[in-house]
Parts: sequence; C-alpha cells; structure tokens
Amino acid sequence: MIDSFTSLVLQAFYEVGEYSDLPFPPTALQNVFDILDDLNDPYFSYRDFSGVWTVHHYEGIEQAVVTVNGVEPCGAITFTYQGNHVFNVDCFVEGV
Repeated sequence: MIDSFTSLVLQAFYEVGEYSDLPFPPTALQNVFDILDDLNDPYFSYRDFSGVWTVHHYEGIEQAVVTVNGVEPCGAITFTYQGNHVFNVDCFVEGV
C-alpha cells in the first residue's frame, strides 16, 4: 500500500485524475495508473508485483518500467518498499 509520494503531480494523477502536469505521454497514462494501483494494493507483494511488471533495482530504489501502448519504454515509476508498504513514489521520464 502506498504510504507516501515524492511526486505531488503523480499523487494528484492517482488520487483525482489530474494529469495536465504529468510528464508521461498520454498513451502511457493507463500504464502509469495500473502500476500505481498495483503499488497501492493493501496486500502488495514485491514478488507478485515484479512478476507482472518489468522492475529494475538501482541502489535501494525500485523502478517499474512505464511503456507507451504496452510496448515502448518511456520512463519509470520509482519507489522503495518494506513488506507491503510502499514509500517515496516518484517518476522518471526519458528526456524530461
């Protein structure tokens, strides 16, 4: 379950659907929402999550790859976790 967001823009997108300031292309927004929704599952399991999404580990931070139309990578949702608690949810977008 998501306990904290680093990106207020990402939090606004997930909580109220505001995406005007989100740096992802429109064709990736459903992918972004689905990743956030899985991170917010009260029964979040990193093992299950990484079985569904492409996830990379970099120096204590996990990065779930965001794709355009489910194919071309365009950025990532970054986060840390402890058990089923997810923290510091942020995003990285190529070229931004």
